[in-house]
Amino acid sequence: MAWSYGYFTDLNYTHGYYPEMNPAMLRLACLCNAVEPQLPDAPSYLELGFGQGVTINMLAAASSGTYWGTDFNPAQTVEARKLADASRADIHLYDDSFEEFANRRDLPDFDVIALHGIWSWISEKNRKIITDIIRRKLRPGGVAYISYNCLPGWAPVVPIRQLMSLYQDYGGGKMSRPIEMIEGAVQFAEEIAKAGSYYFRDNPFARHHLEQMGKQGRNYLGHEYMNADWHLEHFSDMARSLDEAKLTYVGSARLLDGIDAFQLNEEGTRFVSQIGHPIMRETVRDFLVNRRFRTDIFIKGARPLPGREHRDAWYALAFVLVVPEIDVPKKIMCARGEVVLPADKYDLIIEALADDGYRPKRVEELLKDDKLQKLKAQDIVDLLTVLTGAGFAAPAQSPSEKVSEQCRALNQHILQRALVSMDLHHMVSPVTGGGIGLNHMTQLFVRATSEGKDGAEALANYVWDFLDSTGERLVRDGNKIEAKDENLKEIRILARKFVKFGRPLLQALQIIDASEGGG
Repeated sequence: MAWSYGYFTDLNYTHGYYPEMNPAMLRLACLCNAVEPQLPDAPSYLELGFGQGVTINMLAAASSGTYWGTDFNPAQTVEARKLADASRADIHLYDDSFEEFANRRDLPDFDVIALHGIWSWISEKNRKIITDIIRRKLRPGGVAYISYNCLPGWAPVVPIRQLMSLYQDYGGGKMSRPIEMIEGAVQFAEEIAKAGSYYFRDNPFARHHLEQMGKQGRNYLGHEYMNADWHLEHFSDMARSLDEAKLTYVGSARLLDGIDAFQLNEEGTRFVSQIGHPIMRETVRDFLVNRRFRTDIFIKGARPLPGREHRDAWYALAFVLVVPEIDVPKKIMCARGEVVLPADKYDLIIEALADDGYRPKRVEELLKDDKLQKLKAQDIVDLLTVLTGAGFAAPAQSPSEKVSEQCRALNQHILQRALVSMDLHHMVSPVTGGGIGLNHMTQLFVRATSEGKDGAEALANYVWDFLDSTGERLVRDGNKIEAKDENLKEIRILARKFVKFGRPLLQALQIIDASEGGG
């Protein structure tokens, strides 16, 4: 067997950051399920299969903890170590196989063991090795985070994956370069659909899925569909397989997944409320929303929180907005469709969080805020849960100077990289303990600010000079804008918005120094 063990390595994995893996988010998810979050402020954290290493590096830079990880693809480990070298955080990255890593003698016991997606793409042998690592090396009270493709949502499209895999093995894939092979596999499936396939006729979701595949990145498609192993299971299978590791299911790391009002209609909510056993209840939820992907949290020795402890733990938390107040939408998309966020409640909590230059605020402070006096304590907890689950707010911490310095160093590396690449879409905040999504234009504004540029006009000119030097232009309605004046007009609009709304928030998140840019 080759070193890749059938895993698709011809193209590197995407540079994704997954906020639900943040220890602060894991703690919050436990609280949302009334389970004690037994994670220390400086956790010992292991990620198995870290890909490009974006998530583990951002968490390590923004944390006082110790981070370990392995990804058997050496090219990806090289990339991940570049980020680690930049931050100089306490992080240990290897290109061991899971079996090799399991046999290391220098591993500590871990507070968190996390794996994103890889469970679905590895062999049964490797799944057993991972289960054994969790059983032996996750300390009592520790958290296991496992995200994976699941049934029933994937059931209608399993044959498409089989077609693509066969094309790779027996079609034109063997003679093609990776990108060409993936293009050919997608085209091959499309040709079958056009040839009068009853499968696609009788499975409209499969047809829709095939159309969406044509719009997705080829690196993602390669890793999703071209591995020798592609494992799908129900939630009940996952829970059963982790029994031997002494793990108890807590809930989803994606907070909105656990709120039935955002996922189910009234009939579905009533039906689920009548189911007592947690495994059956979760399985029914998956069927009701046709779930395709789960982000499960398990604890070794889960302890339910009594009412007063639960309340006190919530009141001690601090929260901060992670998008400008003006950019928080009035509606969000969930499994049940578009859900309106009632303005009479959400506008109040958003305004309170934005006050005082977006300064992080404890829940107990928000309870005393004059703006929120007409809200009940549980209303505030629920609103913060939804805003955080939707990605508009995050738990906040008081970082040490070492953590702040690690974040500054990693952000400087990201800003330097922004001059030659657009693959990193996040910068790291010592306040949230993780990454904050920032597009390439905003990163350029941040870089201009760090170089002393102030005011929208100066920022716009800086960005235009950069774009002009690289031959790049803005795109509007799918068409490249060629004229300098038109480019500058668009950039100025974005720069003014950044100065008024974006920069104050990034200063509060300590991504921009408070002394920079007229702060």
